Amino acid sequence: MKRLLCSLLGLLCTQVCWLKEQQVQQSPASLVLQEAENAELQCSFSIFTNQVQWFYQRPGGRLVSLLYNPSGTKQSGRLTSTTVIKERRSSLHISSSQITDSGTYLCAME
Repeated sequence: MKRLLCSLLGLLCTQVCWLKEQQVQQSPASLVLQEAENAELQCSFSIFTNQVQWFYQRPGGRLVSLLYNPSGTKQSGRLTSTTVIKERRSSLHISSSQITDSGTYLCAME
């Protein structure tokens, strides 16, 4: 029986960052999955950048860098990031979710 991934992707609480009037937004605001399901997070940004990075933080844990993806598609294990600079967006796809994936995910750019 699949166990419910109660705060998978940290109930992701939409992360909104303001830096020098630049905005970064993520969606969905929260996500609950069953084990082995796939998930996709979206990030849009108001600046033109080639410095996109995805981070992860377990509840009560430290921030960990997952993927640096300036453009195109990059994969690491069950994670795939796609960044389209011209459209000012990036996505993070998590395949075959696991209980250990629970936490907060965020994208950042320079």
